[in-house]
Amino acid sequence: MSVLSIPTQKSDLTSGWLNAALFKKEGDFDGPIQNVEVETIGTGVGLVGGLYRCSLRYESGVESEPSSVVVKIRSDDPKSLKVAKTFLLYQKEVAFYRDVAPSTPISVPKLHHCAFDPSSHDFVLVLEDLDRLEAPNQLTGGSEDQGRIAIRHAARLHARFWNKVNEPPLKDYFSLVAPSFTVKIHIGFHNSVAKVLDVFDQELSPVAKDLIKAFGDNLAGHYHEMAQGPRTLTHGDYRLDNMFFGYGDDPELVVIDWQTNGIGVGMADVAYFMAGSLDPSVRQSIERDAIADYHEITSSDGGGSWSLDECWRTYRHAFVAAMTVPVIAAGELSLDNERAFELVQTGIRRMNAALEQLDVKEFMPQRKSVFTPSGFQSALANQMSRFVPTGNP
Repeated sequence: MSVLSIPTQKSDLTSGWLNAALFKKEGDFDGPIQNVEVETIGTGVGLVGGLYRCSLRYESGVESEPSSVVVKIRSDDPKSLKVAKTFLLYQKEVAFYRDVAPSTPISVPKLHHCAFDPSSHDFVLVLEDLDRLEAPNQLTGGSEDQGRIAIRHAARLHARFWNKVNEPPLKDYFSLVAPSFTVKIHIGFHNSVAKVLDVFDQELSPVAKDLIKAFGDNLAGHYHEMAQGPRTLTHGDYRLDNMFFGYGDDPELVVIDWQTNGIGVGMADVAYFMAGSLDPSVRQSIERDAIADYHEITSSDGGGSWSLDECWRTYRHAFVAAMTVPVIAAGELSLDNERAFELVQTGIRRMNAALEQLDVKEFMPQRKSVFTPSGFQSALANQMSRFVPTGNP
C-alpha cells in the first residue's frame, strides 16, 4: 500500500481517503464510510487555506463516529499560498496540533489526522467539527462576556508557557521575535504601508497614519526590544472568527486556526483581540477589568513578576505591534472577497479607535542607530525590502 496522499483540492476528499485518514490505514481503502458530502466553509474569514466540512455516512448497520469532520488544506490562491510559504503558516499549524496542543490549558479541536510536505508545503488537518458551538461574527463584534472569557483564556495559555520557551514542548519551536522571522514581517509590513494608507485613508487618523509609517521603517527593531521582556506561546491571530463559544451559561471556548502561533509577546494577542474583535464601546467597558484578570492569572499561574500598572502600560504599548496583522493582511492577501475586505476594513477602523482612545503615540517607534541591535535589524530589513516586489514578501 502507498502512503496516504495529501489532498490539495476539494475533489480529493473522497470516502476512500477519509476512511484511510480516520481509521489509520495506509493508502485509500474500503472502510465503514460509504459516502461523504463536502461543503466549503470559512469563505471570506481571512483564511489562508481551503476549509471544508465533510459529512460522513457509514455503511448500513455500522455505528461509528465522527458524523462529520473539518478538513483544512492549502490555499489554491497563488497570493495566499505565497504568504503561507513565506511565514511557514501550514508547517506551524501542523506542528502545533501534533506537538504542542496536548500541553495547552485551553480547548482546541480534536486532531484526527495531519500531514505536511516540506518540499511543496502541501498540508492537511482533519479536525473535530465544532458545529455544536456558537461561532460569533467578527464583523458584528463580541459581547462583553465573550470578551472577558477570551482574555481569561489567553491569560491561561500565556501563563502555562510564561518564560518557559526553552523547555519542551517549545524548545526549538517557531519564534515570532527571532530576527530571521521579524525581518520577514518587517518586509511584509513595510511593503504594505502605501497600499493601506491609500485604500483605507478615510479609516485612519493622522496619529494612526504616523504610527503605521514609523512602524513600517522600524518594526524589526521594535520587536527586538519587545522580545527582551517575558515570552510565551502566542496564538498570533487571536480574534473572534477563530473562536467557538458554548451556548447560554456555558463558558466553554474552543480556539481554532493556529497558523500564526509561535513564541512571542503574550500581550500582543490581548491587544489584537481587544481592538479587532470588539466594538470600541464594548472594549472600553471591559478593558480595565479584563487586563486586571490577565494580570492576576499570569502572575499567579505563570509567575509573572509585574505590577498591574506595568501590565496596563504593556497592554497600551502592544497596540503598536497589534497593527501588524491587519496591515499585512490588507497589503499582502487577496481582498477580492467582499467579506474579506470588510474584515480588514473593520479591523483597521477598530484599531484606529483604540490607538486614539488609549493615547499610544508615546510608544511611536523611533529610528535607532545602526550600531545598536534594534537599529541594525530595522536598517537591514529596510534595505532588503527594496529588493522584494510589493505584495510578495
